[in-house]
Amino acid sequence: MALDYQKLGLKCGIEIHQQLDTHKLFCSCPSQIRDDKPNIIVRRKMRAVAGELGDVDPAALHEFLRDREFVYEAYSDSNCLVELDEEPPHPLNREALEIALEIVLLLNAKPVDELQVMRKTVIDGSNTSGFQRTILVGMDGFLETDNGKVGIPTICLEEDAARKIEEKGKTITYRLDRLGIPLVEICTDSEIKGPKHAREVAEKLGMILRVTGRVKRGIGTIRQDLNVSISEGERIEVKGVQELRLTSKVVEEEVKRQLILIEIKKELKKRKVREEDLNYEFVDVTDIFKDTKSKVILNSLKKDGFVMVTKLKGFSNLLKDKLSTELAQYARVIGGVKWIFHSDELPAYGITREEILKINKKLKLRQEDAFVLVAEKISIAESALRAVVDRCRLALKGVPKETRRALPDGKSEFMRPLPGSARMYPETDEPLVVIDDEFISEIKKKLPEMPEKKIERFLSMGLSKELANQLLKSKWAAKFEEFKKEFSNVKPSVIATTIISTPKEVKKRYKVEISFLREDHYGQILDLVNRKKISKGVIPEIMAELAKDPEKDVEKIAVEKDLFLISEGEIERIVDRILKENRKLIQDIGEKAKGYIIGRVMAEVKGRADVESVKGMINRKLKSVHKFS
Repeated sequence: MALDYQKLGLKCGIEIHQQLDTHKLFCSCPSQIRDDKPNIIVRRKMRAVAGELGDVDPAALHEFLRDREFVYEAYSDSNCLVELDEEPPHPLNREALEIALEIVLLLNAKPVDELQVMRKTVIDGSNTSGFQRTILVGMDGFLETDNGKVGIPTICLEEDAARKIEEKGKTITYRLDRLGIPLVEICTDSEIKGPKHAREVAEKLGMILRVTGRVKRGIGTIRQDLNVSISEGERIEVKGVQELRLTSKVVEEEVKRQLILIEIKKELKKRKVREEDLNYEFVDVTDIFKDTKSKVILNSLKKDGFVMVTKLKGFSNLLKDKLSTELAQYARVIGGVKWIFHSDELPAYGITREEILKINKKLKLRQEDAFVLVAEKISIAESALRAVVDRCRLALKGVPKETRRALPDGKSEFMRPLPGSARMYPETDEPLVVIDDEFISEIKKKLPEMPEKKIERFLSMGLSKELANQLLKSKWAAKFEEFKKEFSNVKPSVIATTIISTPKEVKKRYKVEISFLREDHYGQILDLVNRKKISKGVIPEIMAELAKDPEKDVEKIAVEKDLFLISEGEIERIVDRILKENRKLIQDIGEKAKGYIIGRVMAEVKGRADVESVKGMINRKLKSVHKFS
């Protein structure tokens, strides 16, 4: 059944985080992702401290209580003391600021007149300093969509976090190559009306960012966070939506999740379950499982584990396919266990009915009660069960405010509580930056063409609507403009097809890997077309050869495979012969024979003649000899 998002009171907003193509924000280190072995290793722990108003951020406290160690990997030739938080930040990257202000203007927003660098508390270890530096650069913008205007209240410039490499137990390893890369953060208001509208907004914002030509491209360079709530739910931040196609799916799945949690809340109210019914009472039932056939429990017992359970009053039949995933995520993230078992799914996994009955008796469970079981060392098991009880208490209130991580199927998993308001305070190591009218005027003079205007211009060049859209969304839009100026004898539609559509065709037809094709390969091919050495018809064959051997010379391929255009005299001899061979057909069906004749000629020249030239020659000869055009 389709969901009525308006009736459900959907509120949805998007945060876009886009890396800028320049050096780092507060130092001159390159914005370069590396996979070679680092030569600097630093180990640290972090603590949650009170902010300027004396409050401790709940998300920061949550991370601190997990008692984790952070390992930072860095490179002596591309990282510096700023990234290691051993030196104050350098002056703000001026180029990054210009790009950010350009984006502010493209989004119809007002640049602020004075920049104040702020510190945003971050204690998951992804920032060596324990905070992220962020700067408000624009306000009160908007985006035009098919569903009306969507407001853009804030646009910020900030530094990217370190890259997580590995997580083992309570030790997390980060690499500092990504830390400090400039990001522009664009936040929409909550006017997005549904999943499809969310995708449209994300897509249009992405296109506006790309037309600047000054943002990074590729996986990981742009990330989307979605804020979703419904009328009886709460605001949930879903982080890390990296694929555009998932945007609508994430909104849909989060609404469904909140509806389930709201129904659970209503059912618990009917059952008169109260918070004081859910206690931190953890019972050791290891003796019940001394002869168990459950491999999971047996493996834990062999490692000095215990089987611990907790009673969940009134939660029977509310766990399986409903709350169980939520409980498991809390137990894993907060308690550090890989799995939990709950009574709604048992008997299963080698746990027998007899073992369940013994647990029920020991816990004095009623029919409407449930239990959760963990087999681990006592301290870990109790920590996990405490997280389970906490999550069940939250179920009494419905939807808890959370930050969640997007999953590949559009669903999400718990990360941490939603951050509070006590996480932002001024950066004292960076001076205020004044933005004057002259600076803004200079940026306005260089503003790029908006996507809608660019599409119109592409269409006026003869590109199809589909090809124009594909070109705009691709990484090739700027290169297309360069090729168009350089190769004036080649139709724009041929250039666009060569760089957008032909590679896919080559991959499918010739079964070759096209990722090896480079910009200069396309330039060399189009140069031959421009000099009238080859026709567009042989481009796929040349491209296939280049895919097999990227170091091969394009002109040499054309020579070896006999792909150069044949002379007009030779084309004329072929045309005359085929016309003569098909004289009776031409006399019988007249103009209808034209398509057949063109096909015969093109099949014989095998792409070594321009089809428009062949058509023109055939038309002239038929008009002259047989009196039809």
